[in-house]
Amino acid sequence: MKGKLFLFLLTALAAGVLIVLSYRENVVETFPSYKTSSMHGFHLTHKERDKIRWELAAEKATFPAGNKEIVLNELTMKIYDRREVTITGGSGLYEIENKRLTINKPLEIDVEGARLTTDSLVWDGEKGIITTGDDVRFKGEKFNIEGTGLKVNVKEQQIRIFKNVKGTFYR
Repeated sequence: MKGKLFLFLLTALAAGVLIVLSYRENVVETFPSYKTSSMHGFHLTHKERDKIRWELAAEKATFPAGNKEIVLNELTMKIYDRREVTITGGSGLYEIENKRLTINKPLEIDVEGARLTTDSLVWDGEKGIITTGDDVRFKGEKFNIEGTGLKVNVKEQQIRIFKNVKGTFYR
């Protein structure tokens, strides 16, 4: 009888030890955030010689570790050439090495009071070219132009809409 009692207690003790060792309280691992940095009030200025060519500002910027890009939220970009072009967007991704900015909606470009709207675009800072394959609408005081696909050469002040172009001009 003592042997059976001892075996029962030993089995219960072993089961208790196994339960205690295998118990984890909501296994949630947290990792330190030192691999990603972020900031509020981001501002980047690109100069050529002593002249500012463009400025990029964002409400929030995130710098993922090891990447040569910046994730932006609530951004505004101003391009200075013969005419000032202002681009505002909801979010974007700036690739540092090739000065390339991808902007997502809501997106609007202001060119001297005329407004161009689309869902996304890419700004190539090296070439000074804005492109999109999305639907665009360009509306000014005396015109309304719609279509699909766009290429803007800021330096040459040329805007080209590629497909399904419809234009209305007012006097």
